[in-house]
Amino acid sequence: MDFVLALAGLVLAVLILLDLGGPILAPVTFLGCLVLPGWALVRRLPDADPAARVVWTVVMSAAIYTVPAAVMAWVHFWQPRPVAAAILIAAAALIALFPPPTRTGRHAIYGHPVSRRSPDWRSLWTLGAFRGHGLSTYLPWAVLTVALILWGMALAMTGEALVGNRGLLTTFPLLWYVALAVVVALCIWAVAAKEMASNTFLAASTTGLVAMLYASAPMLVSVPRLPWSYKHIAVTDYIGATGQVDPSIDIYNRWPGFFSVSAFMGEVVGYRDAVDYAALAEFGFALLNVVIVLAIARTLTSNPRIFWTATLVFALTNWVNQNYYSPQAFSYTLYLTMCLIALTFLRGTPVSIASSIEGRLHKLQGRFNRKVPATAKLDEIHSSRAMVLPATVAILLLQAVTVVSHQLTPYMAILALFPLFVVGYFRPKWIGPAMAAMAILYLLPNLDYVDNKYGLFSGFDIFKNASYAPPQVINIEDASGWLGRAPEVLSLVVGLLGVAGLFRNFLRGNVRQTVIVAWLAVAPLFWLLGQSYGGEAKFRVLLFALPWLAIGTAWLFWSGPVRTRKAVTGAIASLTIMAVLFTIVYFQAEAKFRVPKADVEAAQWLDARVGPRDVIFETNAFFPLLIGPNYPSYLEWGRVTSLTKFLQGSQRSLTPEGVQQYANNNWKPERVFVVFSDSQRDQAIKDKLFDANMLPALEREIAVGDKSDHVYDNGAVRIYQIKKTG
Repeated sequence: MDFVLALAGLVLAVLILLDLGGPILAPVTFLGCLVLPGWALVRRLPDADPAARVVWTVVMSAAIYTVPAAVMAWVHFWQPRPVAAAILIAAAALIALFPPPTRTGRHAIYGHPVSRRSPDWRSLWTLGAFRGHGLSTYLPWAVLTVALILWGMALAMTGEALVGNRGLLTTFPLLWYVALAVVVALCIWAVAAKEMASNTFLAASTTGLVAMLYASAPMLVSVPRLPWSYKHIAVTDYIGATGQVDPSIDIYNRWPGFFSVSAFMGEVVGYRDAVDYAALAEFGFALLNVVIVLAIARTLTSNPRIFWTATLVFALTNWVNQNYYSPQAFSYTLYLTMCLIALTFLRGTPVSIASSIEGRLHKLQGRFNRKVPATAKLDEIHSSRAMVLPATVAILLLQAVTVVSHQLTPYMAILALFPLFVVGYFRPKWIGPAMAAMAILYLLPNLDYVDNKYGLFSGFDIFKNASYAPPQVINIEDASGWLGRAPEVLSLVVGLLGVAGLFRNFLRGNVRQTVIVAWLAVAPLFWLLGQSYGGEAKFRVLLFALPWLAIGTAWLFWSGPVRTRKAVTGAIASLTIMAVLFTIVYFQAEAKFRVPKADVEAAQWLDARVGPRDVIFETNAFFPLLIGPNYPSYLEWGRVTSLTKFLQGSQRSLTPEGVQQYANNNWKPERVFVVFSDSQRDQAIKDKLFDANMLPALEREIAVGDKSDHVYDNGAVRIYQIKKTG
């Protein structure tokens, strides 16, 4: 296998250098680039958990590419293909020339050493995969296969057009719900049955569940569906087209890590327009994060019910929808990987003060639960000293990539990990301060820009920061009726269950374990002390707390010594409720947010022609004008303006002359383009932004007069250029 991988790396390097393969081999090239560099390092880890190996392989490969990509963009020396080829050749050499160390047969789960004489992770992973050859062995696999086939049929029946006023909830056929219900039921049965299903089956069914929940919506359309993706696509295409970043343009060019590596990989695999691959991010990030949570849970317990239930809870409650093509999704994955590395390799003995507090907590726990002695030994430490240095380098590398990719996530990582390193739960202690120093040093040259444009602090009122909603932003909570409360209910459910589970695990005597997980769940709340993050802070707090609340929820049901009927009933009911609520939350707002392909094509046409002194009128903020490498032309304030404001103004003349006069009074443009999109018009009218007759009346006046040219029409979008007068 090592020989095959090394040879594959050399072949890929040649194909990349010669720009061969094209779209046909693009998936193979992308997979090879994501596997080989990381695997060259991860293969040397002794007896690593299989889920963790997958995570580290992919994430470390991405981090390795991000560093040279960002450097090349900064220094204006853009050579992705030679650099990618060099990395692959180096990885192939490491794989071929340096064999991995002999395995010891031991793997450390937090406080639970595992040997080959006990059911270690290898046997656990395949346990029950083929228990005999009876009907009970093959029936779950057959049902899962049929459900996935039905899901594919349901998507084929759905099409792109939305039906009804509840987004995809009223668009999906009954067959889609049947398939989803079957897979959810299989996942719940697999973790709650008296004899658990195999880890292999749970991996397959959970992957199917993640695909149904997070890939269904993107698979129905041929372009990225969320409007927020397109600004990120534009920045990526700008870097790919120019081979550089320009900090004077916007904040994204000052934090270019994600955009640089995306442009880098797009050039390497042959997809130079991010529109072609950005939609894959929703499922890709969702699945990778689910695997990371599984790996994290497996560092905390050897009980498969707990780590698989935590994985399912995370998959069924991550409604915040930060998996789309964005630097925050990329950085969130890096943050979770840092936590996984620390929990696996860097556990340490806390300082005396923390140990003293733990002792008091043990005494307190003993008062509540006499069955577990209050003098029970603290969790044993099994981190290998030999792994401290490579794990330290890995965390600092991931933090460096996070620092140059996103403005918020590095500080979330500091809030979570800094105290645990300083207090000694993780070692060495200086890693926490080093992480903070990296973030602060990178912020300093950008400090004036951030402070002047956005402000460093929103105020020190935690309740105001948590409840702040920016003006003119449509949130998912705006949906009418009880459906609009589904996000709050789902968040409350996982929050209450997670806290209850943390308390139960504490009562079981697992004090240190509970302290670490509880802190990681609580730490994001401290962000609300100073920032609302444009109204998104409350969502980010939930997102960063969610993995740890999911683990707490699993502890609530399965941390007892035996499987009880009460635990089974609670787990089944809770997971079912989560599945129903998540489906409502995730799919109901599709009509508000989906960007049609016709809008994307029109925006690309504009991007290829717009100039820095032009003004574009469109219906509302969700038309994807910022889509291509020419996006800096739009960024001067007002160059993209909403027809809604024009129509809402008093004494506006609904004529070409009126539009031209409005533009001249505000910007004195070189050219004026007016965009009429059917989808944007319908949504603006539905939201009652202006009288339903005003926009059609304005388009009629512009279309029939001699004061404008009809310059673009794809059936769903019309673009007119107002002739310049005076």
